[in-house]
Amino acid sequence: MAKRDPNRREFLQLAKTFKMGKNDPSGLLISEKLDGCRCFWDGGVSRGCPTDTVPWANIIDPKTGDRKKKIKPIASGLWSRYGNPIMAPDWFLNRLPVMFLDGELFAGRGNFQFCRSIISKDVPDDEAWRKIAFPIFGAPSINQVFRDGTIKNTNFHLDMSFGRATTFLANRCREIATDLMPIHQDTTFEGELNILQSALPNDELVYLHRHLFLPGDRNAAEKAMNAFLHEVLEEGGEGAILRDGGAIWTPKRVSALLKLKPFTDDAGIVTGFTSGRETSKGSKLRGLIGALILDYNGKRLELSGLTDEERIFLLDADAKWAWEHPGDEMPEGTQGRYFKFGDKVEFRYRELSDAGIPKEARFLRPV
Repeated sequence: MAKRDPNRREFLQLAKTFKMGKNDPSGLLISEKLDGCRCFWDGGVSRGCPTDTVPWANIIDPKTGDRKKKIKPIASGLWSRYGNPIMAPDWFLNRLPVMFLDGELFAGRGNFQFCRSIISKDVPDDEAWRKIAFPIFGAPSINQVFRDGTIKNTNFHLDMSFGRATTFLANRCREIATDLMPIHQDTTFEGELNILQSALPNDELVYLHRHLFLPGDRNAAEKAMNAFLHEVLEEGGEGAILRDGGAIWTPKRVSALLKLKPFTDDAGIVTGFTSGRETSKGSKLRGLIGALILDYNGKRLELSGLTDEERIFLLDADAKWAWEHPGDEMPEGTQGRYFKFGDKVEFRYRELSDAGIPKEARFLRPV
């Protein structure tokens, strides 16, 4: 078994999966797992800077090692989990405190695709952003966020340098005459929550995400955990997150942060497309992508759940062919505006069929 590189890290702290019967939830904090888009706020220090001057920006194509062809030119201070700028309106950014925040952009339960379509735009839609909230669940320290290490995945490749990042931060703070709120590197999650209670505006858009302590007895904790999960699912949520209140924020996938949900996330490779069609239920996808065709462990999977914008073909000729052949598999060589042959995408499903095919699979995000 290959040894894990101790220098490997992630951009943000990520959760492992809670395993019933194996993991003990007693004494942990529980919160709803939000169906939104994870993001990091750098206190606004990078706001207005050319993106390619920010040491933690994702500007290198992991597949080629060359500079990415498309980079949002100006940073906003808000960053996706893959180090890409999120362009938000000034009124939204102005309400955020001058401190590091770890949270999620959220448009309500079941609205992940809507949220993603809003926050991914190069120019923010002012009115649409009024439907986006920013629940906060962390205030990590500079030492942890920018610790030396290598981020290496299919979306993000960066050699993070603590020295470069802190030099950039210091210079920018002098330029804009501001100081980041200091968070000690040994601050625990409980400590972060205490800091955030007084630092956040706690209005309808920017607020501290709700956490509850589970009992110290394992049986009582499991009972309370399952009751909490049931309530979340009944209200249309997707699951729960369990956190160790005594743990320190670490930019890796950690066992101090566990996700609990009835759905499973997985990934497949795009091998083609089907054309959309009109149906008696009101679906009007004619001339658009009906579904992505994936190779999933050697099996064919047709994946839906795309937004209208994500269903657009790259070429007008392909859209014309799709209009004339509704419900058919598109010719070889077809590309979507946002998807092409060979792309890896992540999806969510409830369970596998006897043949090993995911049931109720819905597109989640590109990988």
